[in-house]
Amino acid sequence: MSLNGLLKRSLNLFSCFLFSVLLVVLGIDSLYAQDKPLEVDIGGYVKELGQISTDNNFSTVRYDNILHHRIESDWTLSEHFEFRADLRTRLLNGYTVNNTPGLDQFYEQDPNYFDLSWVWFHTDHSLMHSTIDRIHASYINGPWSIQAGRQRVNWSRTMAWSPNDLFNNYAFLDFDYEERPGVDALTAQYSWSYASSAEAGIRLGGSWQESVVAGMVRLSWKSYDIQFIGGHYLNNLTVGTGWAGYLGDAGFKGEISYFHPENDFFEKTGHITATTGLDYMLSSGWYLQGELLYNGGYNQQGNPLNTLVQPPSADNLFIAKSGFLINGSYQIHPLVNGNISFMSSFDRSIFIAIPQITFSVTENVDLLLLSQLLKGAVFRQAVETPNLFFFRLKWSY
Repeated sequence: MSLNGLLKRSLNLFSCFLFSVLLVVLGIDSLYAQDKPLEVDIGGYVKELGQISTDNNFSTVRYDNILHHRIESDWTLSEHFEFRADLRTRLLNGYTVNNTPGLDQFYEQDPNYFDLSWVWFHTDHSLMHSTIDRIHASYINGPWSIQAGRQRVNWSRTMAWSPNDLFNNYAFLDFDYEERPGVDALTAQYSWSYASSAEAGIRLGGSWQESVVAGMVRLSWKSYDIQFIGGHYLNNLTVGTGWAGYLGDAGFKGEISYFHPENDFFEKTGHITATTGLDYMLSSGWYLQGELLYNGGYNQQGNPLNTLVQPPSADNLFIAKSGFLINGSYQIHPLVNGNISFMSSFDRSIFIAIPQITFSVTENVDLLLLSQLLKGAVFRQAVETPNLFFFRLKWSY
């Protein structure tokens, strides 16, 4: 497609986005008009993210840069109706843009049912990409909550790996996407107490094998919140459970899901994917977390680094059959926080160290310094520059 064609398509998509916002505001607000005026909350941020990647001998050094703008809007249309629309735009340049054929096609693709992702332009040195990752209407009335559109459906209880998150799993190493991916879905929730509810959702797909239809019941028992899930996940039937509570003074969380292929149901066997973890605050101020993973659906394929930074499927969460994570966080100063994570596996030669430090420069400006150091035989041949160093400046408004 020519540059003019891409720009025309992008402008059309953006016009449709603005028109849909206007349509919802005018249509719903006119139907449910009240004395209370329309409330609109606009916010967002601008981030500058630089990345230096090197080999183990520091003989090869590569640089990438992302200038990132996000605008978030929340619309209170009436007593029961709300609307949200968020737009994410990134300008990329550096080694990856210069040396990755077809990169614009990768960013042009939207993994969801509706195509709300587009590339404004792509040259030999830069690429500008936008996506609408939140656009949904909500109906809230007493214990009922119904949402339709691109949204975040959060069924996760654990930190790094989530076999219960059937709708929109996320990659732990993708630290620059704090909001996490959304999904085109219809969800409904009924809550009969603070910690007890039933929820059902449908994730739209181009076929039955690309869709998710599932339900969850969440209950409170003693010091635990417990959930039970079940339904259709892509080409599997799945059931599972998750929990979050305390063992003494330590937080105790976990998730278990069983996946069974729908095709040849009585001939094929299923598998279990499970994770569990503890977290504890020491008297010295250190906050410690640990998590174990059994990845029953492990299937070795693709570049391991690309797999780690892309959202995984709920039945195959890691690049190994097993995994564990140890994380420690310490408030060095009221304006300075330090954190270090170690991720590894019992069955493959994988070791990932992630040290980071965050500075609160002003009330609205934060500086992040972070490294991802990838060691072990898994990365030795597959990743040319396994040592990644990031610096990020973020201004929120």
